[in-house]
Amino acid sequence: MPDHYHNKLVFVGDMGAGKTTAVRSISDVEPVSTEMPMSVGERTDTKSTTTVALDYSTVELDDGELLHIYGVPGQKYLDFMWPMVCEGALGIIVLVNAGHPDKLATTESLLNEFSRMAPSANFAIGVTHADLADDFSLIEFRNALLRAGFKLPIMKVDARRPEQVDFLIKALLAYSYAGSQLQIA
Repeated sequence: MPDHYHNKLVFVGDMGAGKTTAVRSISDVEPVSTEMPMSVGERTDTKSTTTVALDYSTVELDDGELLHIYGVPGQKYLDFMWPMVCEGALGIIVLVNAGHPDKLATTESLLNEFSRMAPSANFAIGVTHADLADDFSLIEFRNALLRAGFKLPIMKVDARRPEQVDFLIKALLAYSYAGSQLQIA
């Protein structure tokens, strides 16, 4: 495997799920970011910029190796970037905004699409903004994904908190080292 693919982790998800924030929160160095202002019609109360290519940074692991971290844009019209970035990825973390009205369908779609792009990658799901979605139930969300045939680590995460993003990555890696991959019924 080429060296630049070794220890590669990719954050994916819809626009506003927290990909750029997660990359920034755990980076050892200032990330390369392609955040651009959104047009007036696209802006929300909480988001005025969006990633137009990718986010990239590194984290030094305990053994001195680098974990290469990428965040891909969530907009469907930029999906041509996804296979290039995901090639050779060790793991893919799907970030899901708990307040998104179609979070289950979106998550299933992302898991199916990215598992085709990166068949040897391991997956985990981080649910963001759960503190703002009073009606969100992690247990119900997890059970719905299980019924749909997806068995993988799922947890709430605040993408701004490095220790929570780090724990999500460790859950993905533990699942990976246990020899499990995304299971789709």
